[in-house]
Amino acid sequence: MEKKSNYKLNIILIIIAILFIVPSVVFIINNHYHNLYLVIEKKVVEEANNCFNDGNCENNTITLNELIEKNYLDKIYDPKTKELINLDSYVNLETGEFKIVE
Repeated sequence: MEKKSNYKLNIILIIIAILFIVPSVVFIINNHYHNLYLVIEKKVVEEANNCFNDGNCENNTITLNELIEKNYLDKIYDPKTKELINLDSYVNLETGEFKIVE
């Protein structure tokens, strides 16, 4: 009888551990990707501001393609899918936002 009791206790402990570990791992991975997107966004917005301040970009909306052509950026890849981000994606300098076009 004692072996069944230990077996049930072990199963319950494993289930409890899984209930804590899986959500924690998912949260950590999602937080990591979120931080990678923030780094890309800040880099693109910073280079768009540099282009505008240098007088090489006149519009308040600057595309990723424009920044690449003017040698402010190299190609930018999506950190999650590892695919090239659409070159029609743009930075709105009035709001300071980088919009990724799908």
